[in-house]
Amino acid sequence: MRLGNLIHQAKKALRSKKGRQFLDKAENAARKATDGKHDDKIQKARRATDRAIGNDDEGPSGAQTNRPRR
Repeated sequence: MRLGNLIHQAKKALRSKKGRQFLDKAENAARKATDGKHDDKIQKARRATDRAIGNDDEGPSGAQTNRPRR
């Protein structure tokens, strides 16, 4: 399998309901581990991840947000 296909499959998996749940849990674990000291950086990383996988219109639970598209 080519690298491009692997990346496509990973993005597809992370866009699924279970993928979003995984990202939510990872985000919450990072927040807990840092005692809220780096919430802004964690949120920035999550937004970048969502943009990279094509979830930039969705919030943590998959709900639509008013965040502008770039």
